[in-house]
Amino acid sequence: MLTELHISNLAIVDKLHIQFGPGFNVLTGETGAGKSILVDAIGLLLGGKGSVEMIRTGQEEATIEGFFELKEAANLRFMRKWPLEISEGLAIKRLIHRSGKSRAFLNGQAITIHMLAELGEELAHIYGQHEHQHFLNPERHLEILDRSGGLWALRQEYQQLYEEWKKKSAELSELESKEKQRAERLELLNFQEQEIARAKLKPPCPGEPNEEQELLQERARLVHAEKLFSFAQQGVDLLYAERGSAVERLQITWQRLKEALKIDQTLAPLAAALESTLFQLEDIVSALRSYAEKIVFDPKLLEEISLRLDEIQRLKKKYGPTFEDVWRYKEKIEIEKRNLENGAEQISDLQKKVGELAAGAYLRAKDLSAKRKKVAKELSAKVKEELATLGMNKVRFHIEVQENPQGKLEEEGLDRVEFLISPNPGEELRPLIKIASGGELSRIMLAMKRILAEDYGVESLVFDEVDAGIGGGMAEVVGRKLKEISREHQVFCITHLPQIASLADAHYKVSKKIQGGRTVVECQLLPEKEREEEIARMLGGVKITEKTLAHAREMLRLGSKAKK
Repeated sequence: MLTELHISNLAIVDKLHIQFGPGFNVLTGETGAGKSILVDAIGLLLGGKGSVEMIRTGQEEATIEGFFELKEAANLRFMRKWPLEISEGLAIKRLIHRSGKSRAFLNGQAITIHMLAELGEELAHIYGQHEHQHFLNPERHLEILDRSGGLWALRQEYQQLYEEWKKKSAELSELESKEKQRAERLELLNFQEQEIARAKLKPPCPGEPNEEQELLQERARLVHAEKLFSFAQQGVDLLYAERGSAVERLQITWQRLKEALKIDQTLAPLAAALESTLFQLEDIVSALRSYAEKIVFDPKLLEEISLRLDEIQRLKKKYGPTFEDVWRYKEKIEIEKRNLENGAEQISDLQKKVGELAAGAYLRAKDLSAKRKKVAKELSAKVKEELATLGMNKVRFHIEVQENPQGKLEEEGLDRVEFLISPNPGEELRPLIKIASGGELSRIMLAMKRILAEDYGVESLVFDEVDAGIGGGMAEVVGRKLKEISREHQVFCITHLPQIASLADAHYKVSKKIQGGRTVVECQLLPEKEREEEIARMLGGVKITEKTLAHAREMLRLGSKAKK
């Protein structure tokens, strides 16, 4: 159960710390006092959607923290799926930042909002006013039936098969539609493959120049052959061939150094270095002569290389933009051709797979449908029994499960589900949306919530103004039902009815005031005297008389007896 709630910078809440106990907890206060903010805060702790609009004006981040005390025998599915560390309870923290980011922590460990929502499903359920409309919508009835009957896992198994079937069916349709274009595409690919093959491109090697780069270098050498020959020949002349060349001068210097060595041996390293330089210069001269001899003056070869480069350029424009891209495109053609050539075989295999998936999904859907009909009968009886305890003992309630026309598979299975009701004896069953009044709908929702709480094993239930559309004696009946539920579950109820508030084990008053020029929300656990005044306010409105206070004391006295 939820034992502590800390809220900071949420809506008009500055800072709020509330401690809750077991049993029946009610929250009352003037309209707009901030009661629904507390429900929103609990919703965020359970993984509900947050938004920057929730953050208090002028603040960067809203923080909600709560502690859920666990029973010793607690066996949460969440903890089996996500083995996180738990001590004696669950400390949950939710942060909403103005940047739009939302973070969650469980016992100090970061978890995803998705994980928090999974955990929240097992900790508490919130019934808000908006659920009236959801409950009236027949599209929600199938979900309610599956969840209440423990069929959600089976439904998800079916949906996995259904999604796989739809996916494979789409692939099959795409392949079949492409079959008409397959021959044309193959013809084009064959042409492209032959065009690239005729070029006989050399495969590129990583780290080495590709064929185009080599040809560009060769062409540059041919275009500038005369200049390159001149450079090489001049180098030979200056270094060696001419009178007074570099080699000749260095040889003279070396000979003199050798003579000097007879006098001073410290010149030996210089003489050795100079001798080494002479050898290197002779090697360079030899290399330059060899280079000059290899220079080709061949206009015909230059033309052949230019034509080859033009051919590569054309291929790059069609399949490039680079030489490597052309080569990769050739590989892509080979892969696509194999796929297209295997198209007929793929279609045959996919047709078989689609058939198997359809048959499997249909069998699973039939099994799900049979279980839904059984659960519908059991749930109808439970709801009728619960409604009788809420003063609706003449009401007939029926959950109708019908298969789709022609047994067509849909995302939820084969079935359409609708809740039918007959509020008065002698009237036929009709859709809930056309019959139920606000008060009847509140009681039906309360009955459903009680049943779902039992089926889910959820410990905490939050009812946000479950009293909509009811009053008088029926309000007391609803209050007593909430009181009965609180014997097995922790119940929170936001109410405007004193008949319900007087039955609570703990009564919290929510109010707002101006502090430092800003509106702040307070939530106070009321002691006996102040509780009388709050019940009197709910009974009598603006002016509270002694008679109203006496009435409030009497209601609390009777409520106290109901607790025993």
